[in-house]
Amino acid sequence: MKIKLKLYASSKFLSDNDTLNVELPNNSTIGDLRNILGKIISEKNLQHLQNLHETSAFFGEVDEVINDNYKLKDKETISIIPPIGGG
Repeated sequence: MKIKLKLYASSKFLSDNDTLNVELPNNSTIGDLRNILGKIISEKNLQHLQNLHETSAFFGEVDEVINDNYKLKDKETISIIPPIGGG
């Protein structure tokens, strides 16, 4: 199945666009998506994003936070929101 991942803040380094299309096995969860993003980050050698997949929040299509057990649907759009620090 394919999902569209909307990118915000530092996650935009994952793609030249504001979205990233991700191919996942059927019945995948947000936890599975985190693992795939970790592999993408490693393959692209984006060391400044090495913890992005572990620390980011994911939001569903109706702007609710979704947890790692959430089962993804084919052609679903998910947003990734990295943590933002400041002072």
